[in-house]
Amino acid sequence: MKFRLSRVALMCLSTFGVMSQVHAVQVAGDNLEVYGSLYPEYDVTTYGDGSATGSASNSMQSKKTVPGTLAAQTTPLQKTQIAWSQSYIGFKGQKRVDDVTFGYDFQGVMGKTIDSSSSTGGAQSLFTDTRDAYVSIGLKNIGTMQLGQMDTVYKEFGDRTRLLDVSSSNFISTSNVLSNVGWKTAGGSTSFHTRIGNQIRLLSDKVNGFQAGFSYRPDQNRTATQNQWLSAAAIRWSNENFYASLQQETHNDYRTFSGTGATEAATTLVSANPGSKDTGTRLSLQFDQDLYSVAAEFANLKYTENAQTAGKFTSYTHNTYALRGEYKVQAKWTLGANYAYEADGSCTLNGTAVCSTNGLSGSLTSVGAKYNYSKELALFMLYAVNKNASNAVISSSAIGGNITNVAAGVQVKF
Repeated sequence: MKFRLSRVALMCLSTFGVMSQVHAVQVAGDNLEVYGSLYPEYDVTTYGDGSATGSASNSMQSKKTVPGTLAAQTTPLQKTQIAWSQSYIGFKGQKRVDDVTFGYDFQGVMGKTIDSSSSTGGAQSLFTDTRDAYVSIGLKNIGTMQLGQMDTVYKEFGDRTRLLDVSSSNFISTSNVLSNVGWKTAGGSTSFHTRIGNQIRLLSDKVNGFQAGFSYRPDQNRTATQNQWLSAAAIRWSNENFYASLQQETHNDYRTFSGTGATEAATTLVSANPGSKDTGTRLSLQFDQDLYSVAAEFANLKYTENAQTAGKFTSYTHNTYALRGEYKVQAKWTLGANYAYEADGSCTLNGTAVCSTNGLSGSLTSVGAKYNYSKELALFMLYAVNKNASNAVISSSAIGGNITNVAAGVQVKF
């Protein structure tokens, strides 16, 4: 929805708290676009029992020199909720001056405001979280530089296995399997599915269907012993039907296994020596026609630390993949499914000690249907099962427990 800034529009933005002075938007650009996607759903989540007490553990999950066995697992109760996932409203605009284009983009997440677990509601503001929030400057025939919070180019150029356009932060998202590990609960610094602030992102102009991108986030709190920077590089090619991209992202000094400020002990694999580097490499492919769309992604994730003591953790690596397909059975009906899998992987310790990764694999299987009244209005139904091997905790379940989700919802786009 595009329109020229007017007195009415500026008054509306002021009411929402987006601006405090009229000239703030006028400086940003002559045009303002208000857009968004809202998709609340009624969701029932069922948790399966975790692994039996006494099941063999592994080096990555236990972090122990002798892995031992699993303790009793508490299975979460079945949960019923009205979930809004990453429903958002965005404001963006741009202004061209000769060959230079200035722009901005801000996306406010609605779900945390509306979906309050408090019995009294508790929504106090329009937005309680932020997706993208950046400014940009583009030079004709060269490219664009963006500064702020946004997806890294690893995520932006990949992420082709989204299902039915309602998967962002939803239980059908493949990111926890494709871009994370099974030995740590979902999210956090182990993931390469990253939207991050204080980022510089460079995007080249397209040439013969090719485009390159680069992301960099410096460590603003760097110390003498820690420098947690992030960088990503990617290239993609597309035409009317095909899409292909290759991405790589690096996390420096994240120390995802041992953690910062670690203390070494004879009974654990944790290393106190500073220095680590995590790398994700992914190939993404997609093919689209009028009636159907298919996509596939293949990734290798590697986590390393600079252990100096014998028997301490030095590396973990595993492969993951995801598949998606959608088909329009009628003009208004679209059916879709996706599947993601991550392997146990392998790990190494400094010296000759053996490192075990048994039971870290897992998968996600999702199916869904969407009825499109128009491009802006739709109803959808979703079903998904997360399966965890004996030591996996994908999607924050009890160790080894499976998760089933069933949902129905409505989508409004503008």
